[in-house]
Amino acid sequence: MKSNVSREHRSAALVTGASRGIGKAIAAAMAADGWEVTGTCRNPKRLAAEDRIPGVRYLPLDFSRKASVEALLKKVKKVDVLVNNAGSGSIGPVEEATIEKVRALFEDNFFGAVRLTQSLLPRMRARGTGAVIFIGSMASEFPRAFSSFYAASKAALRAFAECLRMEVRVYGIRVSVVAPFFIATTFPQERQVKKGSPYAEAVGRVKQVRDRSIMAGPEPQVVADVVMDLLGKRRPRAFTSVGHRARLQAFLIRHLPRRIIEALSARRFKL
Repeated sequence: MKSNVSREHRSAALVTGASRGIGKAIAAAMAADGWEVTGTCRNPKRLAAEDRIPGVRYLPLDFSRKASVEALLKKVKKVDVLVNNAGSGSIGPVEEATIEKVRALFEDNFFGAVRLTQSLLPRMRARGTGAVIFIGSMASEFPRAFSSFYAASKAALRAFAECLRMEVRVYGIRVSVVAPFFIATTFPQERQVKKGSPYAEAVGRVKQVRDRSIMAGPEPQVVADVVMDLLGKRRPRAFTSVGHRARLQAFLIRHLPRRIIEALSARRFKL
């Protein structure tokens, strides 16, 4: 899907986590639509030729290293659209997670996006135009056992984005969150369960359901289509869900009591 932005107004985009999955699909869609796209991944030198999108410039980015973020910003002089997509996941019980692992997850899913956004906003504000799109997750809206920290990081991202949207709209900067739900990707999810854990069996069941749902989900292109549609709107929606039964999930979350939502989640994940 092409955006509705006229070609003369298409310019530079920065897409994080562009080496695979959703980020790759977004970078490909924007490049095909005439955008000048910079895509990031941890190590572009290891990116196979068949995984490289023609017309996309690849640069390294590791959110755990401040110097890596600073080096990227020195090389990217202009960004009209920032797509904060890069992230990681984890699955495991709360009581067995180390605080170091939790911090690393938030660095990937929240603080990295915050740092990039803070750095690029002044340039957008000075030009009086720009767009920031955050790739969130329906996990932040729908409770799922053993995904506490991943869901919390994505919930923080949504709250941040919605408040930011109110701050910068007067400067012509558009902010939106796109929340995928079970998209067919190879998104990494670190399993954090201690040996002999009383939670091990339940974590295994939840992971099996999660993996099957992902395999049965739509391709990442559906997320890219939503992003392209948002880029063509003067007043894009603040939050858009996308994916397998995403609209149904969003409807249920808005209208059903939380106790019923919890019961549905427990049933789905066999808890």
